[in-house]
Amino acid sequence: MKKEMIAEEMFASRLDDIPFSGIRKVFDKVRELEAEGREVIHWQVGRPDFDTPQHIKDAAIEAMNRGEVHYSPNLGILPLRKAIGVRTELDTGVPVNGETQSIVMSGANEGILASMLAFVNPGDEVLVTDPNWHHYKSIVSIAGGTPIEIPTTAEDGFMIKPEEVEKRITDKTKILCITSPGNPTGCVLSKENLEALAEIAIRHNLLVISDEIYSRIYFGEERVAPSIYSVPGMAERTIIINGFSKIYAMDGWRLGWTVASEKLTRGILKIRQYTTVCVNTFIQHGAVAGLTGDQTCVDDMVKEFAKRRKIILEGLRSIPKLSVSDSLGAFYVFPDISAYGLTSQEMADYLIQEYGIATVAGSVFGTSGEGHIRIAYSCSTEECTRGVAVLKEALAALK
Repeated sequence: MKKEMIAEEMFASRLDDIPFSGIRKVFDKVRELEAEGREVIHWQVGRPDFDTPQHIKDAAIEAMNRGEVHYSPNLGILPLRKAIGVRTELDTGVPVNGETQSIVMSGANEGILASMLAFVNPGDEVLVTDPNWHHYKSIVSIAGGTPIEIPTTAEDGFMIKPEEVEKRITDKTKILCITSPGNPTGCVLSKENLEALAEIAIRHNLLVISDEIYSRIYFGEERVAPSIYSVPGMAERTIIINGFSKIYAMDGWRLGWTVASEKLTRGILKIRQYTTVCVNTFIQHGAVAGLTGDQTCVDDMVKEFAKRRKIILEGLRSIPKLSVSDSLGAFYVFPDISAYGLTSQEMADYLIQEYGIATVAGSVFGTSGEGHIRIAYSCSTEECTRGVAVLKEALAALK
């Protein structure tokens, strides 16, 4: 007799450690409400609402029309790798040979996955800040490693305390992951903080994965957020994750990159050859135009985000019992809603169901995220203003 196959019995055990995305659940709920004709305030979207700059699209179209439609090298086309090297050197002050030190990826997420698979052995421990973008923990698990969370607090502006890193290091610790500016908090690690983390990494012989996807969406005095890659001794042990999704509004293009030493890059390349092989060729030519062309589009976008940030921070701080840390980068704020007596998930559910405000529960990003919600001000200025007014009404209605 033919035995009925039970799909769940076929699942790899690694799936036990990987949840479905809590952010995607919000997207599903938004679609459901909008299908019902409900108006939704889109504070859940971690992407710019701007269109990709026209000169980037034109360059991609021109490349397609001239026949750039076949496989590219696994590393990516040479002009783009060179441009990535130049951009990284501008941002960090460290000489970078893009030809041998960069890999063009199908989004920054692939860069994280390939890096973890290249360097994490089963049982290795990987330090991940809490709260943080939840993909890190799951990708560590996919690679067979164990994610170890480093708690941060709103009182410290979600800055990583070196002593909290130090106390979690064991003989199994291999990698420290940092994201600055951070998702979901908007926290930017200071130069002093990065230097302290670098000292720990060097002393314990750790690799560092530095996610700098939001580095140019920065509201400090410099034009770009500080990078641990700039700290002496760190270029040889740091893997930079970056990409085009945020700063050039190219999230749907799925285009990112890694930068590391030539030796580390060769290790990542071995994995990359067996993932997506290479990125769509003609969009890489569009990306070259993005990195090498006029950067006014970037400046204009950051200025617009600065306006929205001001509206959101001032608006939230005018609401009783709500507190929020300064967010010097990215386009997120992470307000503390615990005084209202609901969990972060209960608050997120209440806001979207009753008032059409789409946010993400802080618990999605780790244990330290409980009591907070993530608000992304990557929507229009008008929607930010309207959202603050509706949020005031929603919280005032809570007894």
